[in-house]
Amino acid sequence: MVGFSPGQPYIGGLDPRLSLPRRATPRTRMPAGSVAIANLQTAVYPYETPGGWSIIGRTPLRVFDPAREPPSLFAPGDRVRFMPIALSEFERLA
Repeated sequence: MVGFSPGQPYIGGLDPRLSLPRRATPRTRMPAGSVAIANLQTAVYPYETPGGWSIIGRTPLRVFDPAREPPSLFAPGDRVRFMPIALSEFERLA
């Protein structure tokens, strides 16, 4: 489902063993591309915004671009798999 800001997906179905509560004090700045967990969901922050979730990684991909068609890399019902990549691959994709 779409998150609280344009292009920010809430991704459900997280393994309960990975569940983390929301942070007691939200961050004022979550960097664009942050991959975060709160309870049984993950989210990918499409641009810098405040947030109270725990950051577990980053993606170099621009997940939301209003000038692109479609603007979001995610659509309802998509399956998402997070995979580690080397720094060199991160920089190449960025």
